[in-house]
Amino acid sequence: MTPSPIDSYLERLRRELQRHFIVDSRIIQEVRDHFADALDGGHHQDRSLAAEARAIERFGSPELVAAAFVADRTRNLHRSLLVAATVAGIAIAFVDARATWDDAGITAGAMLLVAVVLGLLGPQRPWLWALAVGMWIPTYALVRAPAFGAVAMLLVLIFPLAGAYVGRIARSLLLASNF
Repeated sequence: MTPSPIDSYLERLRRELQRHFIVDSRIIQEVRDHFADALDGGHHQDRSLAAEARAIERFGSPELVAAAFVADRTRNLHRSLLVAATVAGIAIAFVDARATWDDAGITAGAMLLVAVVLGLLGPQRPWLWALAVGMWIPTYALVRAPAFGAVAMLLVLIFPLAGAYVGRIARSLLLASNF
């Protein structure tokens, strides 16, 4: 049996949302309910393929609908994650800058771990989380002693960049295994 245009639309919407790391069956059900209301609210109670096509046309493309859900869902999350990344990065840089601290491995591991968690929680912007976590150590080095060696400290960004992208990939794999 061939799926109805609305069922095909809902499947496309589900795939588009998943592409943006949003997996929530309530969204699909809400859209299904909107279609049911649109079809039941017609003057002739028309449930034909033409009526479904008109409802889909009025509703908008799955890509447009998914983009609206993504924007709504991620706005506050991204702000919170940016604040968390910045605070964590400053804390790591503060500990690293202490005269009694001499363990670059723990510093690198801390940046990597924080960035992995941020990449898992906000996979849309891993580069931003990496910069927010890792920019503080090179910034402090440049302020303390402006020289080429301080610019070389930008290599420290490799650790949070790797961590954020590992988190993003891990989230993609976790979502793919659920389907």
